[in-house]
Amino acid sequence: MDSSKKFIIVSVSAAILLIILVSCTLAYSGRDNTLMSDKSLHFEINGFSVELPLSEDGAVYDAVSLSSVTENKIKLINETGATVKVNGKGIGAGTTMNLKLDSLSSNELIKITVDNEKDVRTIYLRTLSSQLPQITSAGESSYEGHYYTALSTGGAALYELNNKGEVVFYIAKSPEEAKGESYCDFKKHTLEDGKVRYSYQRIYGDDEEIGYASGERVILDENYQEIKTITLAQSELAKEGDPIDGRDFILIDDNHYIVAASQLVLVQNVPESLGAGTMGSKVVRTLIQEVKDDKVVFEFTTDSHPELYGLSVTGNDYGNTASQSPDYAGFNRMIIDPADDNLIVSFENLNTIMKIDRETGSIVWKLSGAGDEFGLTDELKTSGQSDIELTKDGYLTIFDNAVSSGQTRILKIKLDEVNKKVLEYHEFKVPGHKSSANGSAQKIGDEIEVYTIGWGQAKEGTSGISEIDFNTGKKLLEVTLPQGVSNDRVQKIK
Repeated sequence: MDSSKKFIIVSVSAAILLIILVSCTLAYSGRDNTLMSDKSLHFEINGFSVELPLSEDGAVYDAVSLSSVTENKIKLINETGATVKVNGKGIGAGTTMNLKLDSLSSNELIKITVDNEKDVRTIYLRTLSSQLPQITSAGESSYEGHYYTALSTGGAALYELNNKGEVVFYIAKSPEEAKGESYCDFKKHTLEDGKVRYSYQRIYGDDEEIGYASGERVILDENYQEIKTITLAQSELAKEGDPIDGRDFILIDDNHYIVAASQLVLVQNVPESLGAGTMGSKVVRTLIQEVKDDKVVFEFTTDSHPELYGLSVTGNDYGNTASQSPDYAGFNRMIIDPADDNLIVSFENLNTIMKIDRETGSIVWKLSGAGDEFGLTDELKTSGQSDIELTKDGYLTIFDNAVSSGQTRILKIKLDEVNKKVLEYHEFKVPGHKSSANGSAQKIGDEIEVYTIGWGQAKEGTSGISEIDFNTGKKLLEVTLPQGVSNDRVQKIK
């Protein structure tokens, strides 16, 4: 064989060998040996999608949700062609790791490194989202339980606080992520079988026709992972999937619950003396719906009780001259009375709290308002009340915004329901604290006068939550929020 042919054979062989070596090296490494400035990491953290650009080394980002009371589930969605580590622990595409955080703090960061041997990026996640407002706490509660609430103004966020007022769990979205949605009525449920559930209202960002926290109820398991959402069930009064009202929700077990909805309807039963339209009146009625095993077992509507129209003090434009959707009743709270399994419901625009028979839908009694049946004087009646609770020893507690007098107060009342008499009436006021809406009050324990108070849309100061011992006149815990930011209802739950 001549030398030229040998040279060609050797050159071709060398080229083939080089191609094989390069291919094997790339196959072995599985790496993308390019700069990562135009790439992103896609995570799912506690069920929420999070995209983290790698354009800036050392950048700090927010997670939508993190917890220090349970492990956080972090899943890497996309293939990066690089080694990815979260707090020093490797994670591959499509895999999930559990991350335990001892605390949530603006000073605590989660470190994420991305290395493809040619380029390295280090980025961080805040453990406490910058989308949460500045929460300042003083004092410490000696009574068991955590505080659950959501922002009613100031962003799309909900959070849980421990007895020191420290955030231990949150969901918080930026305006771009929220796209108009917000949250309310975040709370914990302990079911009869001991299961723990959490729930909150996800308020639709594109539904402003009626408002009233219209959206869906989100149910979380004991690890704060979303397991289902709830809307209205099919019935003669509702379509399946119609939005529900977020101002309250009762979870009895995983397949048994009570919801409420605000529905715009045209009615023909408004008395002419109240200025009803000649062809009917458009009103917002309250629908209360109980569902068990996917079947509606009870429904109540305010418009089926025409006597309520005349009790309204707000939203009673029955001629629709100024409003095409007057909310004449103003539902805001409901609880089950364990003594008879009936519902006690608060309607702020009627200034009335009433008991509703959970089988027949009849109104058993009305407390306060123009239709009061317990002999309350005008001074004792509530005005725009926004929360009710029942203590274990049978007292009804009320957060009374007292819009007629301007002095917010907490009431504790003992009723004789048979004879419709007030047996005890206690009133608590806090100097310098007034609220116009969304306030709440909850008695802690039965033998003490300690209350957890959520100030809602406070008219004075920046207090968000107070825990007060009215026996001693001392505050045990005070949580403040920035000016212009307010909480929805606050509940303390063990």
